[in-house]
Amino acid sequence: MSSPSIHTDMLTLFTEIACIFLALVFGIFAFRYMDRFFRVLFLQVFVWSVFYGLSYLITSYQQAHQLPIDNQWFLNVHLFLETGLLLTAAWFVVPTAFGRPLIVGSLILFSVVFVLQAWTEGIWIYLNYADVTACLVLTIVYSMVLYTVSQRTKQPLWRSPEKWACLGILLYFACSVPYVSIMNYLQDQHPTVNTFLYYLISGVLANLRYLLLALAFLMIYRTSTKQIHTP
Repeated sequence: MSSPSIHTDMLTLFTEIACIFLALVFGIFAFRYMDRFFRVLFLQVFVWSVFYGLSYLITSYQQAHQLPIDNQWFLNVHLFLETGLLLTAAWFVVPTAFGRPLIVGSLILFSVVFVLQAWTEGIWIYLNYADVTACLVLTIVYSMVLYTVSQRTKQPLWRSPEKWACLGILLYFACSVPYVSIMNYLQDQHPTVNTFLYYLISGVLANLRYLLLALAFLMIYRTSTKQIHTP
């Protein structure tokens, strides 16, 4: 009989793959109708899907050859790409006068923290300070994106794909800030609590983030095709 942890791991793997797959499929259908903001968000999903698959190949190879299970360096590379892509997407929405200097400053701050921690502690370990910096700057920037979208469109939430996309991103990164800040401490002192929070943040909220993005892509596709076929 399989242990509960195996069932949990399989369920987690299935839901993660399903949410990413939905975002990719709906994104492909809607791509030609997207503006630059959504096209960069779709690129981020595609990049993450590639890294997600490769990370499992890396750990599977390590398991097969009785090597230490470690793909942190690989995920650190993705952290840098993800933050850069999400800030790039925001660049196409926020006002020029204040928003774009904020984005440039956010990218510089994150890059400095990333490089310093990688230089002093090594790229092979989890760069927690860089991660929490990314979560903070993306929470601030996408709060501005959501505000800008709300001011421009005046559409209710259920009719605005931009708002759904921003909401998913904000929920994930804003809720990640307190957890990422104390992740290493929890792993040392309270590993059970750390495991629960990891599944909550990296599992549930990450899946919700990509589900809401998939919904946004679907809304773009349905709205655009409906306009095309409307006489």
